[in-house]
Amino acid sequence: MKALVARIAGYSDIDEREFAPLKQAAIERVRKERGASVVTAGEDVTHVFVISKGWALRYRTLADGRRQIVNVMLPGDCFDLQALIRTKADHAVEALTTLELLRLKNEEFIDVVHSSAKLAMAFWWAGVQEESILREQIVRLGRRSGRERLAHILLELRRRLLHAGQEIGDTLTLPMSRDVLADLLGLSSVHVSRSVAALRDAGLIRTSNGAIQLLDIEGLSEVAQFDPAYLHIARQPSA
Repeated sequence: MKALVARIAGYSDIDEREFAPLKQAAIERVRKERGASVVTAGEDVTHVFVISKGWALRYRTLADGRRQIVNVMLPGDCFDLQALIRTKADHAVEALTTLELLRLKNEEFIDVVHSSAKLAMAFWWAGVQEESILREQIVRLGRRSGRERLAHILLELRRRLLHAGQEIGDTLTLPMSRDVLADLLGLSSVHVSRSVAALRDAGLIRTSNGAIQLLDIEGLSEVAQFDPAYLHIARQPSA
């Protein structure tokens, strides 16, 4: 819950006391191991999830097995709000790391947001941010080069982690293989390796044992044409 409060309080002036109805709801705590399924495409969506710890992937898979990751979900992220319209999942969610989740039945979640206009507005802003991230993923895949895609996603993940209260400094510990990065960036694993090498040779990043140190944030931002405005981190007045 701490990461969710930090994330939402970052762009809304909601007081932490407003989260009391959520904390008092019948929330189930769930643990998923790396690689485990959280949501399966085609299943009935009956619960809303909040990530407490760990990373998850939201993705679509084609009939021939090719996969496109559409979003990386981090501590404080809330999904599947599709549960509110009683539909079937049009995507899958998988634990990228060991994952700790809060799970709430759709009816309980509706009662929670009905209890507080400020809380409802805060989750609305969370939904706005997620839509913006998905739009940026479309631009990233459709118009940016491999080097630009990699620089952009590194900057985005850093901003989102910091916004959720994670103390990471300028170093990202990415729990992603080159194949996972390839599925996220719409590239081959070879192209990912070349993009990593290009940023490293330019003195923009340093890699070591799965960690990537961002040596030049300004330089990376220039390469990626990164404008964090789409993350909607600027604080907004609540209802």
